[in-house]
Amino acid sequence: MVKSLALAAAIVPSAMAINTDGGLYSSFVSLSIELIGFPDWAGSRSNANEYSNNLINGLVSVQGSPMVVRVGGNSADRAIYDETLTAPTAASCPNADPGAYQCIGPKFFDSYGAFPQGTLYSHNFNVATWNSSGFRTLEATVPLACNALRGHLALFEIGNEPDLYNGKRRDSDYNVHDYLADWANTTGRFESYLQAACPDMVKTLQYMFPSVSSPGSRLRVPDMYKAAAAGDSLKHVTQVSVHNYMAGATQPGVTLQATLMNHTAVARSIAGHVAYARSISATDADYVIGEHNSLYGGGAVGLSDVFGAALWGMDFSLQAASTGIIKRVHFHQSIGSPYAAWAPIAPQQQTKPPYYGKLAAGTFLANSSSALQVKTLDLGGRADLDSGYAAYVEGRLERIAILNLREYDSGSGKSRGKKEYVIKVEPSSRWTVKRLSAPGARDKTGVTFNGFAYEAETMGKPERVGSRPSDEQLKASKCGKLVVKVADSEAVVIVQD
Repeated sequence: MVKSLALAAAIVPSAMAINTDGGLYSSFVSLSIELIGFPDWAGSRSNANEYSNNLINGLVSVQGSPMVVRVGGNSADRAIYDETLTAPTAASCPNADPGAYQCIGPKFFDSYGAFPQGTLYSHNFNVATWNSSGFRTLEATVPLACNALRGHLALFEIGNEPDLYNGKRRDSDYNVHDYLADWANTTGRFESYLQAACPDMVKTLQYMFPSVSSPGSRLRVPDMYKAAAAGDSLKHVTQVSVHNYMAGATQPGVTLQATLMNHTAVARSIAGHVAYARSISATDADYVIGEHNSLYGGGAVGLSDVFGAALWGMDFSLQAASTGIIKRVHFHQSIGSPYAAWAPIAPQQQTKPPYYGKLAAGTFLANSSSALQVKTLDLGGRADLDSGYAAYVEGRLERIAILNLREYDSGSGKSRGKKEYVIKVEPSSRWTVKRLSAPGARDKTGVTFNGFAYEAETMGKPERVGSRPSDEQLKASKCGKLVVKVADSEAVVIVQD
């Protein structure tokens, strides 16, 4: 049996041009929901989706702060408003635009405020539809959105992944200057409509910008700030948002072990964001991953919807938090997608493995906007398969996370391996172990965190599973060695008592 020693170390903050002051945001593990499906996830203020609310409350409970929900995505840049719609959304709206295939009506905005009290939202407005119906949509929806979001607003978002407009929604030579012209035009009209409908919100106006698809985006954020330096079109930007996916759902060579359950791949992905953030000058905005998940294209069956994806989501969140640069991550959700944390609509309601990864990550990152600092731990094993983190509060080690990313298939007929880890902590200190567990990496059911399931049968409320351990007690030796065993395809969050 292999043993490894990890030493808890103080954190040395990184220096960069973009803002790194003030620590992480609250609810570091937050959500992004595809706009066209948002009413299904949330319900309405008069008829809220109880199942979704219970699952969100689970995440709120472990993190100690309300959820922040970004409502947007590809459909935000396609959505056309039709005031005659009697449903929140529709697949066509010939009265507004005969060519539109994603439409929203007045009832769409009843979904804001349906999630648990305290939830904050951002609303993504359409920029890509650069025609009369798109312009009318902006004018008509600003009053509806701002009034629905009063008291619930995080910030506004204008457009989604503009780097992918070229050749589809814009000319093939669409560039940074073209995009900034569209941005200035749209935000100028938006702000005039906001002034007319909700003048109180103009004084505290904040934008998420520019929501590009990745750090490798052909429209580079540093170039945007350089090009906009002489003007004030970006003066209300408080969050620089860049998206992330590990790979494509149908991309050749994508596997559970090599792409998701692989700490080296996760660290490389996050390092790309850190380097990108360092390259952005002339702004004190914070850097967030405003939309991300395992595999773009909605995820892949057998990869994005299995327990291995839960381990990936936990590892990705903690690695991002350890940078001190990425202030929050928003896991993207869409109806019917394999990577969704849950399926919100009856009778197909289902809590999927990725939800449990968010629970574990949120537990480790509890009260993230306080004096929390996260440091990666060298566990002395394999860099790709052994992942460790330490959470410090005001300089004191409070929590440890260990992920054993070796893929175990419960249907293989083979015995499940375990690894013993030894962590240096305060002598004789006492700790509580909370396990993120499932029968195997490819399982879609039987997942628990700390011995509890949050399934559709209980409407997303926690239910104790007697066969799984909960709140295991550990005590460090007199010389400060804390020993914990973690099975292959399992993770633990260890909390100091």
